[in-house]
Amino acid sequence: MKFKIGALMLIITGIVLLCYPKVTELRENAQQQRLAKTWETSFRNVESPEESTEPKNAVKGASTQPNVKPLAAAASRTEGQVEGMLEIDKIGLKLPILHGATKQNMKTTLASIEHTGTAGEIGNYAIAGHRNRTYGRNFNRLDELQTGDTIEVDTGERRFEYTVTEKLIVKPEDVWVLESDGKDEEITLVTCHPMVNPTHRLIIKGKIIH
Repeated sequence: MKFKIGALMLIITGIVLLCYPKVTELRENAQQQRLAKTWETSFRNVESPEESTEPKNAVKGASTQPNVKPLAAAASRTEGQVEGMLEIDKIGLKLPILHGATKQNMKTTLASIEHTGTAGEIGNYAIAGHRNRTYGRNFNRLDELQTGDTIEVDTGERRFEYTVTEKLIVKPEDVWVLESDGKDEEITLVTCHPMVNPTHRLIIKGKIIH
């Protein structure tokens, strides 16, 4: 009897060991699909640029929206909180970055894409914004950036400087541009392209300057 129980346990253990890699693969595939869906949603939110509700006489970079919450530490970020300020001197841009590239957040200002990186850390910190038709608004002039230009992120605690390394035009489903290479502190800026009736995404990629 004991022999039969022992043999049965060995068989069950063998089955579990054989199945474990497949179960792990299925779980990882499911996680990847959820991540891709989140990113695709963020890309769709870039699709239809809308004129900001910010008053015309507002100071660029100053938040005038009542739902914008104070600057938050990276470890405790929640949707709608300000993660920092994005500054690009070449195109006169200085705007707050909200956490979560939802339609509502992007009506207000720029927004980070969830489940991407954090400013100044290894990973790919992705920020999305509309290209409003008013000159100089949001990511309206992002296409002027070239390799070697400078992008800065001020988190309130530290300022990080990136250099532009690549400029791409991709399809909305090409969310691979949000992936990290696993070794560099990267930044990716995302907006619609062209500005009117957009069919693609303009991507500006950069790496931190040490």
